[in-house]
Amino acid sequence: MRTLRIAFVSPFFPLKGGIARFSSTLLEVLCRQGHEVEAISFRRLYPAILFRGKAVYEPGTSGKSGSDALPLLDMINPLTWICVARRIRRRKPDIILCAYWLGLFAPLYAFFRGVSGRKMIVLMHNFSSHEKFPGEKLLRNLLMASADGVITLSEHVARQVEQSYPAVPVTTLFHPVYNPEGTMPPKKDARRILGLQPQGPVLLFFGYVREYKGLDILIDAMPEIICRYPGARLLIAGEFYYGEKKLRERIGSLGIGGQVKIYAEFVSNERMLLFFSAADVVVLPYREASQSGVVQQAYGFGRPVVVSDRGGLPEAVREGETGMVVRSLEPRAFAEAVCDFFRSREKIPYEEKVKQHAGKLSWEVFAERLAVFAGRVVE
Repeated sequence: MRTLRIAFVSPFFPLKGGIARFSSTLLEVLCRQGHEVEAISFRRLYPAILFRGKAVYEPGTSGKSGSDALPLLDMINPLTWICVARRIRRRKPDIILCAYWLGLFAPLYAFFRGVSGRKMIVLMHNFSSHEKFPGEKLLRNLLMASADGVITLSEHVARQVEQSYPAVPVTTLFHPVYNPEGTMPPKKDARRILGLQPQGPVLLFFGYVREYKGLDILIDAMPEIICRYPGARLLIAGEFYYGEKKLRERIGSLGIGGQVKIYAEFVSNERMLLFFSAADVVVLPYREASQSGVVQQAYGFGRPVVVSDRGGLPEAVREGETGMVVRSLEPRAFAEAVCDFFRSREKIPYEEKVKQHAGKLSWEVFAERLAVFAGRVVE
């Protein structure tokens, strides 16, 4: 495998969010495999008003980077675009690797490709933004006209790229599994710390709460689940970017406040260990999805999943082994699937099969395949 010099443009730790976590983990593995990677990060991604009072950086970091990423970019300061483009041109990497998930970043990446003259691969997390906005297709067209290759994390996204931009080389990899950063406590201890009864099934909804993630569907499914499994509990762990007041009111009106615990906070690694240890299954009732890092987090903790059949989510699930796929977004369908899951646990060793499957989705394999594709693009 060829050793590469890579300019990797993406959010990195200590910025919050799934893209920053993904890129920071990938950066570490690429460097460990001998590649020379310059990580170029952001000191400002969006105007502060878009964060609705939420912190931009992981708690406890105060914005101070613990990685080797250089926070050089400010999305609303074009002078930083010019400085970084010139830096890339001067340093002459073999390839520019750009993390893409939102159309607003297309002009930035196209600018880097044009000014530096270096070939560029787009690491495409999402084909379309979850929050739609006018002109996104035009921005994506601009990006893809500059791209020398695209890496996707699901066949679903790969098909979208191939159908819209057949001239651009595409390779489909996978979303690697996140392993726990620490030792998971025994389930009974995690439940005690979280104030849960030691017995009874526990569902977990994890991550940022946004409208497209369908938490309202799961909440509406809970009365039926509780009717069949009176000891069932739902944990909701993550910052709310949508509808917290409305969802809390819905929980109250359904009379399930005693069976639903909400932790409206950014979840640290230590707290993550508690939530996943306490849970029996992680539920993703998403209305749309390219793929989801939450599935890979669940697998890393040895937890099966119940997911909607939207986007690339079904690709990540081996039905009857690592979880279940729900073919409808109706709350009743999710309730039925969750109850089927709990009934089937007596016959199917889900957690054992999840651990076997997770072993095939390593970051090392992902980085090796990425480097092979990048090497072909460079030639």
